[in-house]
Amino acid sequence: MIVKPTLEIMISTMNRSDLSFLGGMFPDMDLSLYSILIINQTKLNQDLVSTTEGIRVINSREFGLSKSRNLAIENAIGDILAIADDDIEYLPDFNKTILRAYKKYDQASLISFQFLDENDQLQKKYSKSEGYTTSTKRPLSSVEMTFRVKDVREKGIKMNENFGLGTSFPSAEEQIFKDSLLRHSLRVAFYAKPILKHSRKTSASNQGTPGFIRAITAQKYLVYKNWTYLWLLKYVLFLYRYEYISFFEQPKAYKIGIKAINDIKILENEA
Repeated sequence: MIVKPTLEIMISTMNRSDLSFLGGMFPDMDLSLYSILIINQTKLNQDLVSTTEGIRVINSREFGLSKSRNLAIENAIGDILAIADDDIEYLPDFNKTILRAYKKYDQASLISFQFLDENDQLQKKYSKSEGYTTSTKRPLSSVEMTFRVKDVREKGIKMNENFGLGTSFPSAEEQIFKDSLLRHSLRVAFYAKPILKHSRKTSASNQGTPGFIRAITAQKYLVYKNWTYLWLLKYVLFLYRYEYISFFEQPKAYKIGIKAINDIKILENEA
């Protein structure tokens, strides 16, 4: 008998005292049909509590988005874990779309999807080709990501806690996670269907900000090591060419990248 994999939705949130926010995430949906794990990083004296079957809550006094997601990886009970933020809106039958993708690409340990903006348009440009991929260049948003928990646990793969919101490298943790799967010879796929709506701009749309430059440069250092200095020169020219920064901002952007390389070197040596 073929056993269908189970899906669990992991939601990272902060300072919550009730579950009312779930109504916006799952509009007109029966929550009893879903398995949900909420990681509530909180400074409040009152913990978030769930009395609803199928909705589990872990309250944590540690902060950082990657720490939240690692806690979910440790405590997940579903076969497939979908990463969610507390300000997204899932589309009808999103769960069926995810499970359909894992049936089609049954060798995949990670499958990414599309998501829409507030106008029901694709939030960003996606690959024209669907299927298995080994590309490390395609930008990835966390809410697009789903993965097989068993595969990730067996390889000891976690989110890099030096990256993500709440750290000095506030993005790029998704790409590092995906790269880790590929390095461990796990298969990654892209399924060209949207599963949610998210009005907030992606980090890739703010490439000229100091935080993004820091994070992407540090992430590239983990891959390219000393070749990152050459990559950084090309990247600064790219930012200028596509008008993310002005001509006069190029030296500043390069200095931000150099400091990011030095900082990630220190963190890696400490680890």
